[in-house]
Amino acid sequence: MNKIKQLGVFGLGIIGKPIAQRLLKAGFHVAVHDVRREPVAELKSAGARACASAADVAAHSDLIISLVSDKPQTDDVVSGASGIMQALRPNSIFATGSTLGPAPVRRIAATLATKGCDTIDMPITGGFLAAADGKLALMLGGERSVIDRALPAFQSFASTITRAGDIGAGQAAKLAHQLIMSINIIGLLEGLSLGVKGGVDPVVLRQIIKDGLANSTVLQVWDDMGPRWKGMMKPADPDAPLPNIRKDLHSALELARELGITLPVGALASHIADAGTAIGHDDPRI
Repeated sequence: MNKIKQLGVFGLGIIGKPIAQRLLKAGFHVAVHDVRREPVAELKSAGARACASAADVAAHSDLIISLVSDKPQTDDVVSGASGIMQALRPNSIFATGSTLGPAPVRRIAATLATKGCDTIDMPITGGFLAAADGKLALMLGGERSVIDRALPAFQSFASTITRAGDIGAGQAAKLAHQLIMSINIIGLLEGLSLGVKGGVDPVVLRQIIKDGLANSTVLQVWDDMGPRWKGMMKPADPDAPLPNIRKDLHSALELARELGITLPVGALASHIADAGTAIGHDDPRI
């Protein structure tokens, strides 16, 4: 099978734009699309092909990377009026980095297979800091031979790439990861709040925790990511889109119900996040 040289990326947000930038720097031909003009224009100036739709991206790509926000947006870019189903190349690959859950990604894979397109389940962790540095972590679901074809492209923006299993396994791994991370964030907020209220300087307290068994990657990046994570759990308008942490907790609980298992701590974490009571008073400076 020929090496993949032409790629498409749509969903040019805090993860998608730096991924497209790193693909360009690695020498790939990259077609891009987003509902916002600004990131498309920026990437066009860096050498990308600006496309008017997901179908246009598909027409110029052997590997299509989707980084849109949720299930409805993913369904639209796949099967919508201007979706990739209208213009897929033979033997192309669709990789979805969105957190959708196992069942939706299996359904998408079955739909794309009717057009001869393979699917890779490609959830991502690491955030925008890792994306800019090419140090994202990917947990992949799909056939090994298909993943092997896409691997050189993935290696341009990810430093840790793990095959979790077949289609859907990447989604299950991501939801497990997000469940643990979210509980960690809420536990850290509560612990920091307790210590600060007890008279410990927040900087000193964070160092004490880092030196103990309660240390975590979440704490290590707290100065950069803490304000953003806290923002995701503030009270929000009921009609506003769910921030990622809250959305992923909902998806994890939905998967647990499908699998017939209970997640009591996860359910409580989701309730706390939805209620906007996880902010705490850990450090007024962040």
